[in-house]
Amino acid sequence: MARFDQHMLTTVSGEAGENFVDAYYTALQSSRHTISSYYCPHEVQTDGKVVPAIIWNGNLLPDVASFQKMFENDMPYTHYDVQSLDCHVLNPTSLAADKVQGGSGVEDKDIERRMSIVVAVSGSVRLEEPQKGPLRGFSETFVLVPNPEKAVGKGPKAEKKGWLVQNQNFRYTV
Repeated sequence: MARFDQHMLTTVSGEAGENFVDAYYTALQSSRHTISSYYCPHEVQTDGKVVPAIIWNGNLLPDVASFQKMFENDMPYTHYDVQSLDCHVLNPTSLAADKVQGGSGVEDKDIERRMSIVVAVSGSVRLEEPQKGPLRGFSETFVLVPNPEKAVGKGPKAEKKGWLVQNQNFRYTV
């Protein structure tokens, strides 16, 4: 049975959540062609559920390509202002030890690269134009899973994102 250092898990999940949110909302604002790189590969799980699951303001989107297309073709200018961020470990061993690229393969090791994280975000988004466009409140929840292809160190695999969206639920609040 794996042993966990709760302080380490909390620290890693907080840093991972903050880094993800900074990069993700920047991509939604100015690098929309990269949106799909933030999501885990399409998969139908043994219970029949499809991941990634993306719910956008009450609408279930069929896949990541549809989400990216919506942002590239239909969404106006957006500027996100994150005002609240909360991160917690959902599952400390979401990814099996033997699935971590460059990992040790040992159950008690590489925990910081194996856990899933829930990230709750709230804030406001300015739509249509930077200065005077409509301002809307939003709330968004992500389940992030480790990217099994993320390697420690240098080289092309080290450049891959460490955390990928498995589930997402966005809602305008105001």
